[in-house]
Amino acid sequence: TGATTDLARIRIEYGGSLAGPSSLIAKIRGVTDVQRRMDAAIGMFHREACFYRQLAALVPVGSPRCFHVGDGDTTPLLLEDLSGHRMGDQVAGLAVPDAETMMRALARLHAAFWESRVLEQPWLLRHDTGTYPGLVAQLMRSGTDALVRRFADAMPGRVLDGVLARVARWDRVLSAACAGPPTLVHNDCRLDNVFFAADGAPCLIDWQVVSRTRGTQDVANLLAGSMNADDLAAHWERLLRLYHEGLVEHGVSGYGFDEVLGHYRQNVLFPLGAGIALAGAMSIDDDRSLGEVIT
Repeated sequence: TGATTDLARIRIEYGGSLAGPSSLIAKIRGVTDVQRRMDAAIGMFHREACFYRQLAALVPVGSPRCFHVGDGDTTPLLLEDLSGHRMGDQVAGLAVPDAETMMRALARLHAAFWESRVLEQPWLLRHDTGTYPGLVAQLMRSGTDALVRRFADAMPGRVLDGVLARVARWDRVLSAACAGPPTLVHNDCRLDNVFFAADGAPCLIDWQVVSRTRGTQDVANLLAGSMNADDLAAHWERLLRLYHEGLVEHGVSGYGFDEVLGHYRQNVLFPLGAGIALAGAMSIDDDRSLGEVIT
């Protein structure tokens, strides 16, 4: 079960001369009230369906093969089962060699859609328009309540105060994340959403919030949200330079490393916000609904 969808692995047996995959992943809209309201607010199933219909074949990084795009209510997305791949382990953290591979992959992805006309697709998420900014603000307000309730005694007061102060200005963080050269961004680029093939090539899943924004959104979300602190401290600048070198190699010009660095430093706040918003989503019940955001 995800934030807005339910998933199942389907085992398949074929008769006669028929052949095909032995299993598929089925993904359909969730049935709980919170899942329905969140999907209605930001159209996550519809966006992923549009991605598989229109863009998946053009994206120069791995994504699960899509066998069928359903309507999300009576028929699901049917996707390739990646159980034969190595799954990223968010708890263990992103290993440095895998981080290097991901920097090269993200550079290919972002360079391919750099300031592209494809980004004008109306279903692509924008951080500064529509219901998304209000939804994030609502979830983060709820999330800070959860942080205070659960962790006030475990966190130093200055840390908690710093978090609360930044949440109050989160609209500025979202606006800053939209500044800079736009490209196609996965926007939920964390290790839980990455599988690695036998040759090490990454395959990204969960394209529900694929967005039009700047590429350092994916880079910062992955590194700051998935690497352990010691590895991040030791390698972040080299990895960021590797990403920038990949952009240049694939044809991006006029975007120097100093600008990449500034954007990365802004976007590195995003994993903090995503974690707080997730705590808010988990804490929402009938008395703290998303109704004010949706309406």
